[in-house]
Amino acid sequence: MTSTSQLCQSDLFKKRSELLSRDARVVLSYDRAKAIGLAFGITFNDILNLTQNFWDIHTHPNMVLDGAACTLLTIQYNLVAGTLAKYAATTRPDLVSLVEDILRWDVIGQFCLTELGRGIDIFRMKTSTTLLPTGEFDLHTPSPSDAKFMPPTIPMKGLPCVAVVFAQLYVDGECRGPRPFLVNLNDGYHMCNGVTSMLLPPRGGSSPVNHALTSFHHVRLPPSALLGDLAKSNTIHRDFMSSIWRVMVGSLALSSLAIPYLQVGSFVAARYFQRRHVTSLQGNPLPIISYRTQQLPLLHAIAQAFVLRALHKWAIEHFMDKNLDVRVRHGIAACCKAVMIQHAQVANYVLSERLGAQGLFEYNQLSNFYSEMRGVSIAEGDILALSMRLVADTLSQTYELPFSTHPDGPLAMHEISLFDEATETVFSSSDFTQAFMQYVQPRCQLMVESMGHRMACDAAVDQGVPQCLVDLYLINAIKTDAAWYVEHGVFTRKAIVHVEDAALSAALPRLEELLTAMEVEPYVSSPIISDKCWEEFSKTLPVYSSHQAQVPAARL
Repeated sequence: MTSTSQLCQSDLFKKRSELLSRDARVVLSYDRAKAIGLAFGITFNDILNLTQNFWDIHTHPNMVLDGAACTLLTIQYNLVAGTLAKYAATTRPDLVSLVEDILRWDVIGQFCLTELGRGIDIFRMKTSTTLLPTGEFDLHTPSPSDAKFMPPTIPMKGLPCVAVVFAQLYVDGECRGPRPFLVNLNDGYHMCNGVTSMLLPPRGGSSPVNHALTSFHHVRLPPSALLGDLAKSNTIHRDFMSSIWRVMVGSLALSSLAIPYLQVGSFVAARYFQRRHVTSLQGNPLPIISYRTQQLPLLHAIAQAFVLRALHKWAIEHFMDKNLDVRVRHGIAACCKAVMIQHAQVANYVLSERLGAQGLFEYNQLSNFYSEMRGVSIAEGDILALSMRLVADTLSQTYELPFSTHPDGPLAMHEISLFDEATETVFSSSDFTQAFMQYVQPRCQLMVESMGHRMACDAAVDQGVPQCLVDLYLINAIKTDAAWYVEHGVFTRKAIVHVEDAALSAALPRLEELLTAMEVEPYVSSPIISDKCWEEFSKTLPVYSSHQAQVPAARL
């Protein structure tokens, strides 16, 4: 078995996928996903109990080498194997062998939850399963808008494909709410009877996944297809949320990809900034890293990579604490996702822009990172939707998230103030719901980000992240809502500039030390980091040249 550190140097990952056709890239991504999963040796226990090995795979730099492989891996291991493992370990031991097959990639797994016409309104899905007199079920998609969107369900590599499909359960004409069913989709070559998969065009900007629309035409399922029981429940919504528990696991796990994306992105930018020169006013070559315009976004991204790693460690400890209300654990995941995506996307955009024209090309990784993280921001819980739910619950005092370990800090003060303002707004109104929708809802994501910033900064301080990086992270968080800090007399605009400059001046001399500490150089495929890499890359490009070509004189 190839080790995780050797994987990035293997022929499988050295191949330049951007030069391949879409179909070839998809196949390559499946091979890479399998290779990463097997290299980590993910086991049934890892999946079921969310061990450190499970979390580590999502923050490993291997995951940035192919965004499509990352997508396939998280579907396979977290959503599908994770969902099935819960039943296999309790009421359905017959599923253990299937989970093992999925972990070995002998079977491809898919997770069919969201529908084309409903988006995040998943509880009101229209896909139906009707209990038949024989004890079997009839699985059906009532209309085109009810197709499952957008799991990659087309036949692939000759491997059988199964899916966890969610559908409304009907028994004797009564709807008993959404339930998960285990369904065979294809044998790796052909779709199963009654199952249709329509291949969608590429998302654009990201590594291609064979996303599809999947529908069912009165597919007959055996009694064993139902995961769970037939019993009518008085807590249908709560039971449904429990059945999709792995979605929230994925919300935290997937968003943690921001860490290796920040690490690799900042490494690429740093090396290019050091390599690229311009002519100074004195006529001498000057590396562009000499300019504050390059230093600021670079060091902010590096600081965020270190601080978010501390946040990730803290969040996992709390997320795994079964003594905490499950809604609190969900809330922590939502806060982490909000700030991790926020930081990664700002860095991916700004750093790629600082690369100039080179930042436009997929081979330099950063523009591709931006598109991949856009997908992550929606997958396993849209950030805005998560934020609105969390803020509404907080204002109604349904539960409380962990308090700040540094309550006198500026980020904690900012967070408390935003929620106090929102509380006053909604409770001083005669119509709570209207006030929330009109004044608070547009600010929900900002409010959740304020919680995430505070959690991240607290975790960094408590875990001993270098002070210069904490200071950079702090001032960056302050700049996201600078008006509040000026309005409340915490900082002036001028003071914010000077604090940022001082933090940057303290961190800049440690640049090489910080880049080395991230340990990501072997995972960088961008050819612009050195003259040698660019020379090797240029040898792979198609060449159009002829010494004999002649241009008619009239066209000169």
